[in-house]
Amino acid sequence: MRIAYFSDTYLPEVNGVANTLTRLGNYLDERHIQHLVIAPDYDGNNPDFDSNYRRVHRFKGVTTSISPKSRLAFPLFWEVDEILDAFKPDLIHVTTELGLGFRGMRYAASKNIPLVMSFHTDYCSYLKYHRIEFIRPVLENYLSWFYRFSDRILVPSHHTLGKLVRKGYRNLDIWSRGIDTSAFNPAYRNSALRKTWGEKFIFLYAGRLSAEKSLDMLLNAAAEIEERFPGKTSFVFTGEGPYLKTIEKNALPNIVVTGFKRGRELSEIYASADCFAFPSGTETFGNVVLEAMASALPVVAVASGGVTDFLSHNDNSLLCAPGEKQTFTANLVSVMEDEFLRRHLAENAYRTALSRKWDTIFDRLMDTYIASIKNVKEQQTPQRAA
Repeated sequence: MRIAYFSDTYLPEVNGVANTLTRLGNYLDERHIQHLVIAPDYDGNNPDFDSNYRRVHRFKGVTTSISPKSRLAFPLFWEVDEILDAFKPDLIHVTTELGLGFRGMRYAASKNIPLVMSFHTDYCSYLKYHRIEFIRPVLENYLSWFYRFSDRILVPSHHTLGKLVRKGYRNLDIWSRGIDTSAFNPAYRNSALRKTWGEKFIFLYAGRLSAEKSLDMLLNAAAEIEERFPGKTSFVFTGEGPYLKTIEKNALPNIVVTGFKRGRELSEIYASADCFAFPSGTETFGNVVLEAMASALPVVAVASGGVTDFLSHNDNSLLCAPGEKQTFTANLVSVMEDEFLRRHLAENAYRTALSRKWDTIFDRLMDTYIASIKNVKEQQTPQRAA
């Protein structure tokens, strides 16, 4: 089996899509499965993945104001055709909907090659946070048209699947996410790092700092808890994004911003916190929540989005409805004040993370590929007359 991936985001960019594709690439390498990746060029600062089993072809792109670290590339069709014609893929997997994703869809459709698409980001749910809700009809129509070309649409959670079913999407299946418990686990706890935060109860948020993550709920909680428990807590924000300006403008005394972190530094930040606070209700899955759970952190979150696939209220987390600021704050206080509850949630969170192995998830993905290839071949084979 020879697989070609098209993605508008890939390493060195760090996000759920890029991280998943990298892990998938390692899985395919280990099994000697030939694959190539069509991805953006990040100003020449790209990891080298040219190997016996994986090759990455980069195309220069442009930046956007919404996500300055990303690149949107629009290579000429013939440039993509030349690469793919030489590779002769058995299947195309498109992971994004724009420049390179569109090129992948167009190639598969023109060559009648099995096409799998994965839906990673619910862009329509972001529009109101960026005050561009007026483009929703155009975006909805484009996405509906784009995904019609797919033989199989993979979504990361049952919540996302349900939303797309209600919009009329077909050929849907679940492609969930796993966690590497060697990279995220309680053993990374760092007492020296904790001292830099002060002898306080540490609430952690990790992820993109942007309005669609409902970080206003977290700032509200930080302000209320500081008023009730002055000097007793720190709210650590790990990540970067446009909402950083709002965080800095609030200038709360119990806020710590670490900036973007990765690797061991990120693992130590997770393991050294006391509670993971995640107010976002727009996630299609929520990789950072699973990373926190693998680090044995109790989770306070909202009962919306992809996180509902693996979070359970009073079992491995405390949940509230989206936008319920007071309940969210109260849940944070409960975790801080109740040691028994905190341990109960942390132990169950860790157990949940241990059950989600990447290899099992990728094995199922290979089954999906094989079924898609078989279905297309059967459709192309003329039926013999009775």
